[in-house]
Amino acid sequence: MSIRYYSPALLFEVTARTIAGAYLFDPNVHPGFAAAFNAIIAVAQQKHGVRVYAYFAMSNHYHGIFGADDPDSFADFLCDVHGNMARYANRVQGRIGPVFNGRCDVTPILAGEKCLAERVAYIMGQAIKVDRKWTIDNWPGANTNRALLYGEPPIGTHFARHRKTLDARRKGGPMPDEAYTTQHAVSVSPLPGWETLSESELRARYRAIGNGAMERFGLHKGTCADGGTVQAPETVAEPAEIAAAVLTDAQKAWMQMPRPRPKTKEHKRQRRPEAYADSPAKIARFRDAYKAIRQAHVNARRELEKQSERALRGKRAKAVQFPLWTFAAVAPLGRLAREAGKKAALSDFV
Repeated sequence: MSIRYYSPALLFEVTARTIAGAYLFDPNVHPGFAAAFNAIIAVAQQKHGVRVYAYFAMSNHYHGIFGADDPDSFADFLCDVHGNMARYANRVQGRIGPVFNGRCDVTPILAGEKCLAERVAYIMGQAIKVDRKWTIDNWPGANTNRALLYGEPPIGTHFARHRKTLDARRKGGPMPDEAYTTQHAVSVSPLPGWETLSESELRARYRAIGNGAMERFGLHKGTCADGGTVQAPETVAEPAEIAAAVLTDAQKAWMQMPRPRPKTKEHKRQRRPEAYADSPAKIARFRDAYKAIRQAHVNARRELEKQSERALRGKRAKAVQFPLWTFAAVAPLGRLAREAGKKAALSDFV
């Protein structure tokens, strides 16, 4: 039995793809999707208190880096975001049925300077990866790039459709649409360890990561990999000495590593990593800790079966506690554990 584990000490990269890769979120065809998705993120963030570090919505998938103080808030946040995204996409497209291709992929990020910069660079460069006419700050869809580069929070527009439907059943009828429309801003958190940086230094670091994203995906100093030219924003293309002062050579090399490409059609798609980290040793420690927690979960499940059998036979049974912060536990106890000051066991190993 597989389990999913959540530790408040970790960040998590979320990837959700549309069914069959359909372009259900294309902002070039439906420009209103950017404002709607920003509002969906902002409303869910305000409701569940989740930290948003970065996200980028493409035409058929989106990536995001999030963090929360307990797994219940994190799970409820993703449920609200994905559910509202699916409902909005179906309404705009005039379709019914599932929107996402099953569950989203959630990959832990073991906080480290190199891997965090690499993952943020990957997310910031999504549009460049598709077409060289895009740069890191002109994609019309929902994303946090301008928030990271310039400090401009993503603004979304929320329309209270359910409230309007209820008002339509009343004698006076619904109010004008303006009464149901509200603006919401996403609060983008700085990466762990960057909270104390000044505003100028923080933006300089993100601009250096943005330069790494352009170089990684073939857009360097306004030149495409195929020889064409693209005008990159002057405010993003920092001089080499400024970027070098923000990121070390090892960090720049890490971000610019080429992505592996299958050599043949028969080549199987590589599995997603079990975690992102600065070193294989850190991933190995995470793997060992996860195995220990998984075994504890299996033992608790077997004990629950035994105690349930005793209860059904009319004998005295005792309560069974599953490892905290495991999603397959019998009851969601994450918020209660956080309020009680319980520590995430896995954080001791990472």
